[in-house]
Amino acid sequence: MTLTKGFLRPQPELSRTNLIGCLLLWTLTAYIFYAFFQLYREGFRFFTSQLGDRVLLVLTPTENFIYNLFYAAIASSLGFSIALRLTLQNSIKHTNWRTLSLARRTLNSEGFWTWSFLLWFGKLGSMLGIWYIIFAMQYDLDLIKEFPLMLALLPLVLFYSSWPSLSRLIRWNKVKWFLGITSVFVLMSTAFGFKNFIDFQKLNEKVLNNSPEHVYDLRKPNSQSQQRIYRRSLMFDVYIVKDTITTEKPVIFFDWIKNKFRIPDIQQAIKNEREKVSIYEQYQLTANLHIDERIPIKHITPILDEFRKAGLRKIQFSTGRKYSHYPADYPAFRNSGIQKLLPVYFEEFSNFLDSAEQIDLIGKQFKLSESLMYRNGILKNYNRIEINMYGDYMTLNSQRIDSLDLEQKVYGFIKKYSPDYVIILNSDDDITYGRYIEILDILWTQVDRLRNEMSLELYSQPFDEWYWEHELDKIKDQYPRNILEWSTEEQRLDELIKKAGNRR
Repeated sequence: MTLTKGFLRPQPELSRTNLIGCLLLWTLTAYIFYAFFQLYREGFRFFTSQLGDRVLLVLTPTENFIYNLFYAAIASSLGFSIALRLTLQNSIKHTNWRTLSLARRTLNSEGFWTWSFLLWFGKLGSMLGIWYIIFAMQYDLDLIKEFPLMLALLPLVLFYSSWPSLSRLIRWNKVKWFLGITSVFVLMSTAFGFKNFIDFQKLNEKVLNNSPEHVYDLRKPNSQSQQRIYRRSLMFDVYIVKDTITTEKPVIFFDWIKNKFRIPDIQQAIKNEREKVSIYEQYQLTANLHIDERIPIKHITPILDEFRKAGLRKIQFSTGRKYSHYPADYPAFRNSGIQKLLPVYFEEFSNFLDSAEQIDLIGKQFKLSESLMYRNGILKNYNRIEINMYGDYMTLNSQRIDSLDLEQKVYGFIKKYSPDYVIILNSDDDITYGRYIEILDILWTQVDRLRNEMSLELYSQPFDEWYWEHELDKIKDQYPRNILEWSTEEQRLDELIKKAGNRR
């Protein structure tokens, strides 16, 4: 009998049948794992749009394929681990003790690395899943951009974790085996990567098409001054978006895209919102306005007038945060922005104006008595400046001024005369909402700045850290927001005064 090389350390015998069975088992288990991973991912994506910040984790086709490839590689590694275990267990039953020892060492190594990976992969996946569902982590963490090496190396480390022990077992054929299993691993992972059990784009569309921001490409402006609505039960969202298909007039939605309203329907819609809260809290109800910055202000004023007619005065212009790396639609900014108190609407005053406008007042005396129904006669009691906004410029007391000079002038004016001051803000009908917020933010920011300076000087504490303390009211009384914007009725009254040749 001829002695052959390695006869003292025979290798486990792997028949063609065993190899084919191993390959089929590898493919089947990898496919099952891959299906589970992908369905889990899509379910997790769906829950990000339903819980927490309610922002869908949107995947582009490229991102979808990269994550598919990652999950496919993980699944292929796990499938190989199971197939290797069953194949070795069936192939070493009738072999010598050396080979048996190496095979057991290989199985122990494979089992240790596989279960360790599943333990930590499960923990990390659960932790990230909870974070992404509760918070919109996609604005802070992008695994593809920030950790590409981890996505590439993690499956490879798992796949080759048992190779050092396996290579000692197969010895003379380890190069052939290495190239063979690597080729199968790469081909299987790539092939699975093209397989989608759920159409991810349909999920994107189904969720996003319920969002007015997405359907109408809502672009919110940014502001430096930020207030926040804390009681969501006393707030409702109103979306005023640009209609890109038909007219230049905006489209109005309450809360979501299926609650579409016309301007004449707004009063009834607000009445319905007021009925949702107790009668004692109705005065605190706030409309959180998400308005496209491209809409002319002339289309927004009639909507605000309907709010006033319905008895709703508290509004907030929802804005993004200026100088932030987060976009304007970041969920944390959703309930923040510039808050404003609308003037009270008096129906009898509006009826009086309707009648007065039918009379020829040219050359006649028009006496303006004091009344709570309008503010035209109170200006004599305050130090005042007047700001007029136009399309590409603005004026301060009829003199052109830029934004930087306006900040300095307004800051000095308020500091000198507050609390006995008033800033009259007029806007041309054709300026955009974004331009309006830009100027309004300058005025709000100067008041915030003076309040903060006073708080630091007197109490060594920033103004925004006060809650309901007496000091908060004291600072607000010293620096109130006396920004006056004429209501529609007050503008009509002013036109009547001018028509009669009188002055305020």
